[in-house]
Amino acid sequence: MKGIRTWLRRMADYSRASIRRQLLFLVLACGIGTFVATLMLFGYSMHGLQESLEDEGRDIEEVVAESVGNTAKKRTRAWLKSAVENEAAHIDRELAVNSADAELLADSMTMMMQSRDKYGEGKLVNDREVADIASGTAYLHYSPQLAAEGVGADLAAEISRAANFADMLVPMAKSYMGCRTSLVVASRKGYSICVDVLPGEPGQSIYPSPEARTSFLEQYDARQRPWYQAAQAKGRNVFTDVFMGEEGFLALSFATPYYDEEGFAGVIGINGSIEDLQSQVKQVSIGRTGISFCLNGKGRVVLSSEGEGLLAPNLQGADLRENSEPTLAEAARRMTAGESDVVKVLVDGQEYYLAFAPMHIVGWSFGALIGRDEVLAPAQEVTALVHEEMKDFYDTLNQDFAWMAGKVLLLLGLLALAAFFTSGALADRILRPIRALAEGVQEIAEGNLDKKLEIHTGNEVEELASCFNEMTEELKDNVQRLSQAAAKEERARTELEVAARIQAGLLPAPLKASALRGDFDLSAFMQPAKEVGGDLYDFYFLDEDLLAVTVADVSDKGVPAALFMVMAKTLLKDQVLLRRNEKDLARAVAEANDALAQSNTTFMFVTAFIGILHLPTGRFIYVNAGHNPPLICRAGLAVYLPKAPNPMLGVRGGMSFVAEDLLLQPGDSLFLYTDGVTEAMDAAEDFFGEQRLQEVLSAKSGQGAGEQLEAVREVLASFVGEASQSDDITMLALAYGKRNRK
Repeated sequence: MKGIRTWLRRMADYSRASIRRQLLFLVLACGIGTFVATLMLFGYSMHGLQESLEDEGRDIEEVVAESVGNTAKKRTRAWLKSAVENEAAHIDRELAVNSADAELLADSMTMMMQSRDKYGEGKLVNDREVADIASGTAYLHYSPQLAAEGVGADLAAEISRAANFADMLVPMAKSYMGCRTSLVVASRKGYSICVDVLPGEPGQSIYPSPEARTSFLEQYDARQRPWYQAAQAKGRNVFTDVFMGEEGFLALSFATPYYDEEGFAGVIGINGSIEDLQSQVKQVSIGRTGISFCLNGKGRVVLSSEGEGLLAPNLQGADLRENSEPTLAEAARRMTAGESDVVKVLVDGQEYYLAFAPMHIVGWSFGALIGRDEVLAPAQEVTALVHEEMKDFYDTLNQDFAWMAGKVLLLLGLLALAAFFTSGALADRILRPIRALAEGVQEIAEGNLDKKLEIHTGNEVEELASCFNEMTEELKDNVQRLSQAAAKEERARTELEVAARIQAGLLPAPLKASALRGDFDLSAFMQPAKEVGGDLYDFYFLDEDLLAVTVADVSDKGVPAALFMVMAKTLLKDQVLLRRNEKDLARAVAEANDALAQSNTTFMFVTAFIGILHLPTGRFIYVNAGHNPPLICRAGLAVYLPKAPNPMLGVRGGMSFVAEDLLLQPGDSLFLYTDGVTEAMDAAEDFFGEQRLQEVLSAKSGQGAGEQLEAVREVLASFVGEASQSDDITMLALAYGKRNRK
């Protein structure tokens, strides 16, 4: 019996052990199945979320790029339109002066011809009787027909009295010095009174060669010229299209008829080379890809910044209105119609923005192009920046995904272990929030960044849901911040670039050689520490013998200092020009200081050095208002001028200023500067210093202004090296009597 009971007990134990193994196998299988299924669901959801976020990021990049690009195009179009209209008006004003001069001369000649008895006999050089004629000299020319027929007594008397008109013609010609111009009084009877003006030194011959003189005497008859015939036919002031002049230069003529007692007597013609207009057009080229040009009423390019190609000047070239490129042809039609606009065109396969405006005096149109890629370059830079930021975000997101995947794997491993000891209900309870998480993640992956995962389990699943919620919020905030930052940066950059161009335009242009006359040599340079600065230099003539120079430094940098600088420059120049007397210089500075102090709400101040040089004697009267003392270079040595007791400008009104006197000898020079020169620092933060500046100028004493200024720039650049510029740098060198002074 005992043996039977033992056997039955063993069989029962075996049966219970088999059921336990089956249960363990079933629970393990369920746990492993749950683990695998959950892992696959999580991986699918994470992959979908990642792809959705990447797609959303690319959409954001496109939106940012489009927004910034539209802003850049809008600003560029407005700026281009304004610049082109201003330049067209500027050229129009210059041409209007020529037209007005022709009408004035015609009215005066009419008055003289109708009152010849009031004038005595005059005498002019006959170009057939002299071997040469100098530029700016009035002379008499007979047409080949009149020279062959001879001059009768009545005609000789008329010519003798008409010669008095040279007294008006020669002064008028002086206003065209520096430009290739011919002023002609062409009589219907075959004689002409002429004054030819050539650029360059006075006194040069008007004939390029002896052969040219012979050809002119044998062939030239003003009555056969298009400008004469057009003015005679229309009976009013006319202008010609651009034509090739006798000397081989492109020219433009303004002509007006004049009259005597019998009616039409002849034509006044001002025939001017358009070299200076061509130079102006070249200077207006905008940006790296800019092209500027003038289109006449026939659709042909007459002036251009290009030397060759489709938009190069060509009087016999094709009509742009018939160009095979539709956008360019349509723009040319609108230009010849007198319209003003900004459009996109294709030129030689490249896309440009073309701005154009009419020139009413001659019926032309002025146009300026800038490459589309150059306009959109700032937008492309912002897009690249957004792309880099989004790339960093993707990298961070992948790291977060990997971190979360590790935690999920750990959690699921624990769940698989717990499956041995828990029931299906517990498994369902655990899987329920995971399913909710997966569904929420899927919705976020579909683009709903406002989705909030509401899971409250008190374990890692809730933490994961919170991470997703925080991640979506951060993503929204990052997108908004990136958009705002890109727009703000682009706006600030554009405004600073415009401010820098405006400030550069306020500085005086280099003096032409004709203005120097050998009395002096002047060179100036300014380099702001930021995009715009508070330094200034200025120079201008009060009359033909008085030259004024100014160097000043505002007590700040950047845009506020630049605005204050403009106000100080304007007040100083206005007060000096108002008096036009070097003896009243101290009073002019005091008046400028009172006006500056009265409107100084920002509590800035200006140090300034202003002087007036009497060119015939070398007497230099100056006022130093708290500025760095200039150096005078004389006999191989540079010496600082004594420090002046005058106050700075703009601090307080009612202050008095003392002018000082200096006599310059031929070969002497003055060097004016701001403290950005002497206080420039190298990488070790050592100052350039006044002694080093004095040594450089002593070595260059006796040389021209440009050589002195360039020497200081080279030594200063070598001293500073790679160190950043801490202050605005301005220099002005004035050398007295350097060019064959008589």
